[in-house]
Amino acid sequence: MTKKAIKTVKASAPDPIVDTTSKRTSIGFILSEKGGMGKTTVALTAAEQMTAANHPFFLIDADASTPNVGLTYRKAMYEGFRNGTTVTENIDLQTVSRKNSTTTKKKEEVLNLQEQITFTGNADDYFLADQIFDIAKQQDVLIVMPSQVAAYLNRWIEQNDVVGMLADPNNTIDIVFFFITNGTPESLELFVESVEASQGKIQHVLVKNLGAPTNIRWERGGFDPDGKIQALLDKYGFQSIFFPEMLIAPEDKNKILSEYIPFSEAIDSNWIPFSTNRRLKKWLREASLALWSTGLIPYHPDYVPEAVLIAEAEAEAALKAAEEAEAALKMAQAAAEAVVSESDAEPETSEVKVGSPVALADAFFDDTPEF
Repeated sequence: MTKKAIKTVKASAPDPIVDTTSKRTSIGFILSEKGGMGKTTVALTAAEQMTAANHPFFLIDADASTPNVGLTYRKAMYEGFRNGTTVTENIDLQTVSRKNSTTTKKKEEVLNLQEQITFTGNADDYFLADQIFDIAKQQDVLIVMPSQVAAYLNRWIEQNDVVGMLADPNNTIDIVFFFITNGTPESLELFVESVEASQGKIQHVLVKNLGAPTNIRWERGGFDPDGKIQALLDKYGFQSIFFPEMLIAPEDKNKILSEYIPFSEAIDSNWIPFSTNRRLKKWLREASLALWSTGLIPYHPDYVPEAVLIAEAEAEAALKAAEEAEAALKMAQAAAEAVVSESDAEPETSEVKVGSPVALADAFFDDTPEF
């Protein structure tokens, strides 16, 4: 969803950094154009499992008013933005090329950010957002979008010719929209508009949030009675997942969200009641598995998917079988070499001198009658 250089973000286009390796990275947008869809909960889950998996990623919370995800998983950075101070974020940099000059950077350097990246109608904000591509050249980027900014986001995508970039065979950056919905017609129509804005060229994952307020009967297909959404998903080969509802005591949920406590920290804390701890673990396991199932977010190491365990067991069995086959092949080769070595040995022969008399069998003479 891997590198570093000192760089100051300004309201102007920065010098390009071009990665000379072929490592693929991704920019994942967590968005829901309509408010109240549960975007923050989905984004917190994605950030939690990527952090727990020790997966290098750069978090951008583009919600200028309430960057809840940023304050939870990049607290120093987003408190710095609020206080108007310059903050830093470590990114891993490998070999990069700048102005036709290739340089190997140290593994641990710093990206200096002076302003929070947001999407507005302000031209300076668009230039600031361009930094996303520089970062994505080095590692994955997770972007949490506020509601009602689709027009600004689409304009930024169009200005940067993102569709053209995705079609370039030399491009190494993937882009995916995780679109959150509560299944209402209004929300789904916004999803259709998002897909059609890029003519299906930008990958979308439809996240059907079971915890978002709605009267839709999901289990009976009430969210898509005419099959329009499924037809759109099939047309472009896009995925859809169900995201579970977080059913924990309201006061505990409010404490976690309002105090910006990471889920793993809440689970390990002393203040959390036993029942809430059990419920939170169950929900996080199901929620992280839902995101992992897309193949776009790494699994949470505390909740290893059964498919991963099966794959690991099969891989171990295949490795053992390969080792046994290799040992058997070596034995067969050794046996074959022994046979060849034996057949190459010269056979023993008796030496016969030219002109020597050849004795005939005595029996031949014994059987001859006398005259």
